[in-house]
Amino acid sequence: MPDVTPEAFEELFRATAPEVLRYLRRRVGVEADDLLGEVFVIAWQRRGDLPAPELHRAWLFGVARRLVLAQVRRQAAVRHATRDLARRDEASGAAEHAPSPDDRDAVVHRALAALPEQDRELLMLTVWEGLTVAEAAVSLDLRPGTARVRLHRARRRLADDPEVARLVEQVGAGC
Repeated sequence: MPDVTPEAFEELFRATAPEVLRYLRRRVGVEADDLLGEVFVIAWQRRGDLPAPELHRAWLFGVARRLVLAQVRRQAAVRHATRDLARRDEASGAAEHAPSPDDRDAVVHRALAALPEQDRELLMLTVWEGLTVAEAAVSLDLRPGTARVRLHRARRRLADDPEVARLVEQVGAGC
């Protein structure tokens, strides 16, 4: 999309910003607004590198994903720096208690965390963000066929997880 006019870029923003913001909020919470701004600053700076119009949305999700990963790395560094303090608190009995096994969110998050990072992201992009497998593949720099296989395997691993299966049974039984 070389020579993108400000008007065309504004239309791209209007068309995609709400979805990208929802994606970011699910992953980084309150910092999502700042990261959304970064996504579109990068998009403007690299507007000559934008793919075909039908792939703009997927490309923007790829930029957002890379920014989220950088944010996660920064947060991990902070957690690493405070790990000793948390261990001392745990030894003194002041540590937070782990969520109850009955907590649905904890079961889902644990099962997702057990998936390889790229498979987890593929699943989240297709289920939560509503991207097609082909769009998610672009976001993750995968071939569409590879993305389909990984998505199938990720879904199968979730279905095979005993806690997830128990949760599905509970939800199906109306608990």
